[in-house]
Amino acid sequence: MDKGKTLLERLYRGEIFPAEDIVPQSKEYQAAVNRESTLRGRLEGKLGERHFDLLDKYEAAVEDVHRLDLQYTYADGVRFGVRLILETLCVDGKLPPLRKKK
Repeated sequence: MDKGKTLLERLYRGEIFPAEDIVPQSKEYQAAVNRESTLRGRLEGKLGERHFDLLDKYEAAVEDVHRLDLQYTYADGVRFGVRLILETLCVDGKLPPLRKKK
């Protein structure tokens, strides 16, 4: 971590990639990855080229949905965390009303 830059500066400069940096290391995760790989290998052996291309497109669509889900979940988690911090800093834990966008 560059100690000369704030977290906000690093985020702005594109130096932080939470989705790429966070890779589960649990045995459960590794088992799921292995199971997926094994099943894909079995499908490859049974599908013709046309159906295999369809499988690739399906997997890409599933990955897109998953990526978007993670993106929105991450953003909501950050909002929650910021709001929690603000509440702890405010008098009586009460936040000022949210400003409406113009």
